[in-house]
Amino acid sequence: MEGESIYSIAKKYKVSESDIYELNPKSKGALLQLKTVLLIPNKKSKSKSKDKREVNSSKNLSSETHIVESGESLYKIAKKYDISLEKLKELNPDIKPEAIQIGDKIVISAKKESPKEKKPKETKIVVAEVLNPTNMDANLCTDELGNKVHTVTKGETLYKLSKKYKVSVKDLEEMNPEIVANLPIGYEVIVKKGNVELEKNQNIVVEASKEIEELSPENMSKAEFLIAKASQYIGTRYRGGGTTSAGFDCSGLMFSTFKNIDMTLPRSSSSMAVGAGFKIDRSQAQKGDLIFFTTNGRGSINHVGMITEINGDEIKFIHSSVQAGVIISSTEEPYYKRRFVQINRVLEN
Repeated sequence: MEGESIYSIAKKYKVSESDIYELNPKSKGALLQLKTVLLIPNKKSKSKSKDKREVNSSKNLSSETHIVESGESLYKIAKKYDISLEKLKELNPDIKPEAIQIGDKIVISAKKESPKEKKPKETKIVVAEVLNPTNMDANLCTDELGNKVHTVTKGETLYKLSKKYKVSVKDLEEMNPEIVANLPIGYEVIVKKGNVELEKNQNIVVEASKEIEELSPENMSKAEFLIAKASQYIGTRYRGGGTTSAGFDCSGLMFSTFKNIDMTLPRSSSSMAVGAGFKIDRSQAQKGDLIFFTTNGRGSINHVGMITEINGDEIKFIHSSVQAGVIISSTEEPYYKRRFVQINRVLEN
């Protein structure tokens, strides 16, 4: 029409001038003549097309899975993917934490498949879905006993943890009997006890007689059986408060091992020293006896293992160490030679 310009046409059809120039490149910089034909972009059609693409993309959902490898647990997988243990259990209702096996498929989260043509906007949406807003502290998790467990980072001390979680240092030490003075990075500290109660100690303390008899053949076979059971976990990582294949502390390994012969030991090394069996002289040590150490610098018992072999003055024992997990060590190693305290006989004739 007479008097029309690209600007007035753009205003009339509620589009931008650049949209018109994109469809009509020859009109840019040229003087419009009467009866010139111009292509006008259809915004409604664009909107419908965009909506359709969004609907289609929302249908492309799939579950992301993880294949269990040697030494992995639900707790370890949860930490690897930065999700809570509760969320992982919710995604895998048929999986029992204590019974996962190598090769099991664990559902990690539902996420959108990557589109053929990636767009910045779509990428942001995927990232937002992966994040877990409920996990406010990446170093705090809940184990299978309901305990709140904090993983130590550089520079953290018991005092700092007591301030952070509003619990006394004394309570932290009581919840973590095997805790060491200088917390190493990666050490796991229980900061709040769960509501899953362990069975109470049913053992009776026996007074030591002057002459200790050697274990009977029947109990010797029990000792070999217990050693074999404990040895199945060699290589399993250390975990404060742990009593399963997901991780053991030293007393947790003994607690779990002796349950195989229906014997319930106290739940801490210090309690075992006074409440499990009776103290014997080092020269009377046998396989299956409990051996105790002090490693906390305070002189009190805070570490326990089970004797597996005796060669003269050397005693070998299986235990869960903070640094190496479940291993077999020797009293001839300088570290344990200096820290040996006592031996208890728990398998009676």
